Order: sequence, then C-alpha cells, then structure tokens
Amino acid sequence: MLVVAAFVAGGIAMLSLYDPAIDAQAAAAMADRLAQQYHRQSGNPRAAFAAREGRQWADGWEFRWRYRSCPDFASLRVWISRNGRKASYAEFPDCAPVTGLQAEPRKT
Repeated sequence: MLVVAAFVAGGIAMLSLYDPAIDAQAAAAMADRLAQQYHRQSGNPRAAFAAREGRQWADGWEFRWRYRSCPDFASLRVWISRNGRKASYAEFPDCAPVTGLQAEPRKT
C-alpha cells in the first residue's frame, strides 16, 4: 500500500513540474486579443500601428506593434509567458516619453 501511495505521489509531483511551452500561434493569438482590447479601450485605431513583430525569449514571447506616428520611440508591446499563463502589456505608445527625448511625431 505504501508503495502505491509513493508511486501516486511521485506521479503527481512529476506532473506538477511539467510546464509545457505554448507554440508561436497560440502566443500570437493571445497577443492579438490584448491588442484588440487596447484598441477598443483607448480608441487608438489599429491603422495607427505597423504590422505585428514577434520574438521568442527563453521565458516568454514578446509582440510589438510600432506606432506609425513615431515608430522609433513608441509602440504597443505585449508580453506572454512561456507557458501562456501570464499575459500583460509591456509598453503603451507615447510619442513624448518622459526620458527627455522630446521626439516630435512624424506626419503620416
């Protein structure tokens, strides 16, 4: 009986340690949902942003849409954890960052 209980406990421990990573398509779908939510809430249209850029890091996915008015300084960035359990905004577009650059937006 103890052997069975130990085997079951070991199996549960192994399953809890297994944390599969999501694939690129699943991460991109999550990022697109967050971008849509941003566009709805901010009123900033999708057309004001360039195409989505994506990059995979060791601990997650980063997706970026450069703000067309000032693409060198501003973008909408979304971070998705490697396993897809956490997703958040990493940057919101701002053409006049508080870093002192005082960049003027480009006329589009």
